[in-house]
This record gives sequence, structure tokens and C-alpha cells, in this order.
Amino acid sequence: MNEVSKMYDFLIGLFQSNDLVNTISLVNTMDIDSNKENIYPLVNLDLRETETQDQAIVFSFRITILQQRDIKPIKIDSKLLRNTNYVDNLNETHSILNKVINYLIRQNNDYDIEIVQQGTNKILKEWGLSNLDGLQLDIDLAIPNEGSSC
Repeated sequence: MNEVSKMYDFLIGLFQSNDLVNTISLVNTMDIDSNKENIYPLVNLDLRETETQDQAIVFSFRITILQQRDIKPIKIDSKLLRNTNYVDNLNETHSILNKVINYLIRQNNDYDIEIVQQGTNKILKEWGLSNLDGLQLDIDLAIPNEGSSC
């Protein structure tokens, strides 16, 4: 199995092991919300680029985690979004991402995958066509370059 397959298998397995995650996709970030069969929370792994180094291959991913916003049809005089599940959505998507990041930091994995660089979590509010909330993170992950091929 080559490094690309190992990286995808590893990340998909990490997110699948989380009971909160319902859908995992591997599409371009801008195409996430185009599939109406999505069941949220959704995790999208968008591989942006790779860099082959002597000892490792570095994969640059944009990870997007989304949950649908529910709005209660009640009139409120508050700006605290108490008629929505916005804060719950952030809690849930943040929990999903933190679990994976904490696992990677401990480096307890069979493929020796580690974080090379991690951006900050970008908050997504009412994102896309389906009124989604969540987080987005750009992250570079390295796997040892074993020189394997298909």
C-alpha cells in the first residue's frame, strides 16, 4: 500500500471511530454542500497538495467539519442566537476535530503519521447552501517516505 492510501485510510479510520461523525467525504471544499444525501455532522478531507521529501511525504489537507443549523421559529429580542443550535454545532464540530488533533499529537499510530504544521481553526457560520456551522483547518501531515508504489 502506498503512502497516499495509508494517509487516507488512517484519517478516515480516525474520523469513523468517532460516534459523532455521520459522513466522511473527499471532495473539493467548495463542493461539500452540493450532495443532498449528506448526513451531518460531516467531515471533508480535501487533499490540497503533497511534497515529497527525502525522509517523508508531506500532505496538505483542508479539513472541514460541518453540522446543520436548526432555527426554532420563535421571535426573540436577543442577539445571542438562543433560537438556534449554533453553539451546540460549534461544540460538536470542535470536539470531533480536537479528538483527532490530540490523537495525532500523541503520535500513537502504526503509520508514524505526525503533524508538520497546523493552522488555526476557522469558524464557519451559516456556511454553504444548507445553513451549516462548523470548523475548517489547514494542516500538514507527514508520513515516512518508504518509496513504495502501486
